Amino acid sequence: MNRRTSPASRVALLLVLVAVPLLLVNWLVAVLILGSGCVSPYEGGNITECAGGLSEEEMSAVAGLVALALFALQSWLIARRYGRKKAGLPAEG
Repeated sequence: MNRRTSPASRVALLLVLVAVPLLLVNWLVAVLILGSGCVSPYEGGNITECAGGLSEEEMSAVAGLVALALFALQSWLIARRYGRKKAGLPAEG
């Protein structure tokens, strides 16, 4: 069984396989940036204080939205680069 797949289906499969790890990394980066002002005032406790910013729950939600926006931008840039390569145009810097 030798089936040939189209390049578009390969790109779609690659995007699906890469989507979850890329979203997770984007979310972690956003949490690290947004939550840099959060500290635990007690050594063993689960209580977290975020000085003058978002609460822990709000920070996680905002980080999720930022991760989705970053993923959309990254997907668009990958698709644009692939389209330029497929068309035989030189890649932009």
